[in-house]
Amino acid sequence: MSKENINEKLLKAVSTEQLDELREILTGLDREDLKQLNTLIKDPEAFSEEIRKLLPLSLRKMVDAGDLTMESLLPLIEEAMRESIRKNPEKLADILFPIMMPAIRKAVATDIKQMLDSLSNTLEHSFSFKRIGWRLQALFSGRKYSEIVLSHAYVYQVKQVFLIHKSTGLLLAQANDIKEGQVTDADMVSSMLSAIKDFIQDSFVSKKENTLEEINVGRMRILLEQGPYAILASVVEGNVPQAYHDLLKETIESIHVSFFRELENFGGDVSPFEENTHILKQCLQKEQKPEKKHKPVFAILLLLIMAAVVIYGIYLGVDKHLKYKDLLIDLQNTPGIVITRSSNSLFGKMTFYGLRDPLSQNPSSFLQKNKIRPQKVQFTFSPYLSIDSTIILKRARRLLKPPAPIKMKFQNGELSVSGKADTSWLKMLYEKYHLISGVEKLSVTTLLEKKNEKVVKNILAIEKHIFHFKYNVFELDSLQAKEFDELIREVKDVLNFSFKQDSVPVIVVNSFTSYAGNVKGNKYIAKHRAEQFINRMMQYGIPQEVLVPKVRFIENFNHKFENRSVSFQVKYAKPKNL
Repeated sequence: MSKENINEKLLKAVSTEQLDELREILTGLDREDLKQLNTLIKDPEAFSEEIRKLLPLSLRKMVDAGDLTMESLLPLIEEAMRESIRKNPEKLADILFPIMMPAIRKAVATDIKQMLDSLSNTLEHSFSFKRIGWRLQALFSGRKYSEIVLSHAYVYQVKQVFLIHKSTGLLLAQANDIKEGQVTDADMVSSMLSAIKDFIQDSFVSKKENTLEEINVGRMRILLEQGPYAILASVVEGNVPQAYHDLLKETIESIHVSFFRELENFGGDVSPFEENTHILKQCLQKEQKPEKKHKPVFAILLLLIMAAVVIYGIYLGVDKHLKYKDLLIDLQNTPGIVITRSSNSLFGKMTFYGLRDPLSQNPSSFLQKNKIRPQKVQFTFSPYLSIDSTIILKRARRLLKPPAPIKMKFQNGELSVSGKADTSWLKMLYEKYHLISGVEKLSVTTLLEKKNEKVVKNILAIEKHIFHFKYNVFELDSLQAKEFDELIREVKDVLNFSFKQDSVPVIVVNSFTSYAGNVKGNKYIAKHRAEQFINRMMQYGIPQEVLVPKVRFIENFNHKFENRSVSFQVKYAKPKNL
């Protein structure tokens, strides 16, 4: 039996369901999957639709894995864009329209602004009365100074000339009448001009023979003359005559005659055009306005104004200097003020530095006299004690506070006092005159009796007696006993304890101690010492009513009296208060 017969019998013996099960085991695909696979193989559209869903993901994975690079994709993208532009350029123009026009406007405006700024820098350093007037005109009109100058100096002026390849938009050559460092980016300008030309040609010009001839940007104009292979662009300020338009046409024609082969077969080499820029330089023309001879009224007026300002400034300066000198003299002649340094500037403040006694006259009091505003003056004084006789006399009056009848003079270190005063003021005078800075001697001529002067002097002598004791000692030693006897003699000699007088002298016995240790014990000991002195004084006939014990605590080691000491103080009181 043949092999074919055996296979046929086996197929008949196997059912359809069994075949499907066998196919799925062998291929892993059921009937529907195989049917779909068969469709994809036989139907290209269905296969393309299926691949479309997977292709972006595949490309991304290839780029991430490094199997596909951007450098290998760019030629394909560029070729596709080139083919799209060739077949339908309007579509790309519609896409670029929203961003192309703002970019063009911004580029042209930036270019013109740079040109005007460069002109401003060139003309800023020139000076004349006419230019001052132009500067004022620019200030009040809001226009740039360079625009005003050019509008007065020239009918028109050509700033730059560009030769641009028509099909590629590349800059072939240029010529300019602008200083180095102020030249506009020529490549950028040529690219923008080509873009503007193509955009307007495609968008607004219906016939091919109609071409863009001029672009106006404020006071600047860009004149265009087009040839078959190149465009001549001239940047002009002002109004050019028709003869200049004819010159541009002749120049572009001459360029096409001289460089016809280079333009027709242009491949990017611009050296032939750059070496022959003399053809373009003939287009850098300008026509200057004829100067009219007028009377310099404005210059004369401006000169008069400047002269008036200068004269007024001189007047202010002289007036301020005279006031400064007068104020300086007043300060130098004022007792208690020493000027060490001063300065005066025309637009600044008058400044004075020095020393000032607190009792001297206030420097600000001289400002009104010299008609000087306080804001225009600055005083910087350090305090000091003046030895001027006027200041010393003021210092003595402030410290002593003499009554009205008293007259005081100071000369050569001596303070002279005359007039009628009571005993208490006279006593205070002898106590405090040596505290007055500058006073070396005291001369007293009063209307009091001589014995009263003696009383005052002996009261001071009584108060100078100080008795010092050792710890827990109350009794006087031999030397202290002699000093006590002298004290009693002085008291009896000068003090009158008659209670019929208007005032009776009172002797305060001060006993000094401290808070250190037992305070109560210290106080008791000090009081006991004072009472011992009072008892001894009573034994010598001093009335008990005029003797007052006083315990005083001292914590200051620099105090006039020491601890465990006794001193005396004479005061006057009315008899009824005793």
